[in-house]
Amino acid sequence: MDRVPLRGRSASRLLRDASASSRIECLVIVAVTTILLVRLYLHLSGYPQVGGATLHIAHSLWGGLLMVVALCGLLTYLGRTPHAFGIVAGGIGFGLFLDEIGKFLTKTNDYFYRPSVAIMYVVVLLLLLANRAIHGFRPATAREDLANAASTAVDGVMRGLTSADRARATAQLRSARAGGAEPEAADEIERLLARCRDRDDRRSRIGAALQRVVPRALLGDRGTWIAAVTLTVFSGVMLVHALVTLADDLSGGGRDLTVWFQLAGVSVTTLLCVVGTPGLRSRRRWALRVFSAAALITVLFVEVVDFAVAEFGALLNVAVGATALAVFSNRLARRDGAESLASAV
Repeated sequence: MDRVPLRGRSASRLLRDASASSRIECLVIVAVTTILLVRLYLHLSGYPQVGGATLHIAHSLWGGLLMVVALCGLLTYLGRTPHAFGIVAGGIGFGLFLDEIGKFLTKTNDYFYRPSVAIMYVVVLLLLLANRAIHGFRPATAREDLANAASTAVDGVMRGLTSADRARATAQLRSARAGGAEPEAADEIERLLARCRDRDDRRSRIGAALQRVVPRALLGDRGTWIAAVTLTVFSGVMLVHALVTLADDLSGGGRDLTVWFQLAGVSVTTLLCVVGTPGLRSRRRWALRVFSAAALITVLFVEVVDFAVAEFGALLNVAVGATALAVFSNRLARRDGAESLASAV
């Protein structure tokens, strides 16, 4: 009997990590949070200089060092444990580097160069768009499903597997077999998964602790709706504010790019909220992704631009987007975990 052709055999030899997209988003969130905290600290401390009368040790140097440390950790150690360290160290380093981009572009080393916020916006936007283009528009191939299941098994040999990890790997093996993967390879990985010890799911324990602290009104569908309505109202208010600011700017003959970027960001988030509302009523999974994208844009784009306008008053607005993003991400994670467990049975 001829073997079914392996799906994606002629594709690139670069195989995608199924968890990489969320890790990159976390890295960007850490970077943007670093920028906000650094600016807050410098404002409160009066913008001190490190290095004495002749030297000035810019914090972008520490950012470069942290990025190198993150890369070395990821290249040195096996498994998925170094990923969390890489996200934190690399994200902080990237944020420290990006925060001083105004100094790199001006002859006067102007840290307060106004267009630098727009440049940060574009850099973050391109990074997230590239991440979505790589992971969001093309389904996983059989080789990628097989490789991801094998990676989970390798990590399970070292640390053990949670029930969610085991169910996810089992589902990937099933998809790989359906796509024409070698049965012997899939069987070997399945046997290796069976030999991995069970490990407590730390995220489940954290989730259980949060359920004891967070009011029940904020959990489940009701909490999702509260976050969705709050984000929609917040985006609408920000849109009106951006339109009023733009009208005042144009009437005064100004051409502030920051206002245009703010208007573009809140227009996208408002549109996403409007589009996602009907799907959320029918509990569609895509609606959660739409609202999650709106919250992510709010945190990473709208508030970074708003920070340049309102300075540290924008930190209060960040909490709205960050809380909504946490609610939608948690809801998606719980739904994905339930679907993986159901398919594994």
